[in-house]
Amino acid sequence: MLPQQRSRIIQVVFFAGLLYAAFGFYNQNYLHWIDSPWFSSYSDRIAILGFGIFRIASEENAYTRRRLVVLVSAVTVLWLALPLFFNIHFFNHHTFGEPWFFIYLALIFLLGRRADCSWNCPCVGLRDTAGEPFRDRTIKGPFAFALQNLKWVALASTLPLFWTMVIQPDADWGPTYYLLFWTVHLNLYFISLFLIPLTGNRNYCRYLCPWGALYGLVGRVGFFQIRARKEQCVPCNLCEKACDMGIPLRQMIETQGRIKTPDCVGCGRCVQACPRGALVMEDVRDWAKRIARPEKSVLTGD
Repeated sequence: MLPQQRSRIIQVVFFAGLLYAAFGFYNQNYLHWIDSPWFSSYSDRIAILGFGIFRIASEENAYTRRRLVVLVSAVTVLWLALPLFFNIHFFNHHTFGEPWFFIYLALIFLLGRRADCSWNCPCVGLRDTAGEPFRDRTIKGPFAFALQNLKWVALASTLPLFWTMVIQPDADWGPTYYLLFWTVHLNLYFISLFLIPLTGNRNYCRYLCPWGALYGLVGRVGFFQIRARKEQCVPCNLCEKACDMGIPLRQMIETQGRIKTPDCVGCGRCVQACPRGALVMEDVRDWAKRIARPEKSVLTGD
């Protein structure tokens, strides 16, 4: 079989996985054709597990393989097994006011948006497994990156939700807005799966995810960054080619000497793609080391 034919077959099979995830949601909430957890809102997590095993086995980059192992395992345990078999929903960090929500914000402040958007998110899990063959379709350029400011509109839509869940839980309009919010965002999310072959795998993450916007905002003021050793950087643009979020990495490296933006999900693809080792991910652990051993930072330039 020719490589081009094999690639096309893989794309068809993986797109079928995306359609399966979408069908499960629409079947449970609108169609009611099949009464089974296999065709429900758990379908996306089932797809993550199935396609994730294949992705882990076929991934050549050691770092990305480890990330996928953690991502697929976390989604399978926290988002599939515990709620489906044990009715445990404690780890749902999308519920304002719940303990895990605040724990998660603290983790993101310390470790960056990657704590969710690269290591423990069903949305990302589906896109980094079943959506993998379409990464090269990612739309990039100044306009596409500017359009990512739509995420702030998505974040603003959570403010009434926060108000009715935390500040004024007895508001008469609360249940109506709650239903409207989740109806809109869940439909946008699953509709975006149909567009992945045209826009790349991270379309919803880039433009429409309110939680990603919130975590990006927290991460922006937190400890995480990708530090650039500008003297080692050459204009090969391999980092930008590897970025699924369409971030203008070269410009940030030249002007800021680092990548610190709410759009970065900390997947590490740019770091792994750099042939000169010019990019280094840092979080609270690296800051703690600098404080503990400042003389090493001075001597090594780290």
